[in-house]
Amino acid sequence: MAKGAASAAALDEIESDFGVASQDLREAQANLRIALLEVLRAEEVLKLRSVRSPIDGVVAERNLLGGEYAYDQAPIMTIAQINPLNVEVFVPIALYGTIKVGMEAAVTGEAPVSGRYVAKVEVIDPLIDARSGTFGIRPLLPNPDNKLPAGLRCKVEFPNVS
Repeated sequence: MAKGAASAAALDEIESDFGVASQDLREAQANLRIALLEVLRAEEVLKLRSVRSPIDGVVAERNLLGGEYAYDQAPIMTIAQINPLNVEVFVPIALYGTIKVGMEAAVTGEAPVSGRYVAKVEVIDPLIDARSGTFGIRPLLPNPDNKLPAGLRCKVEFPNVS
């Protein structure tokens, strides 16, 4: 026998081993595809059981707990949007017509929040409260880092109103 030559039996054994390894590879690839499909299915099942808010915010109130029945008419929780903050202001009737949508307002927070922030008037209430002699204005205050908490009292000045 010449050097480097293999017998027919050895060649058959190598070809057989190659065939088995090829079949094992195909089986492993099929198992991988099945596993990927199972992951996709599990993700879709999780989406069906997950609740996502259409806005960014913080949970202000939980109406239902885990395991309770949720239906369309009952809210699961209340989400408070804190970016931007709605600043509710009641001003004297004398200022009606002088404050316009888009005007800037200077907002100064009470302790523990300090600083002066710029908000823009978004809404002017068309109804005047005759009893108190006021009407409502809602400036929006940007709060991108959520560093300002919601619900605090503040002072609002309109620098361009005389």
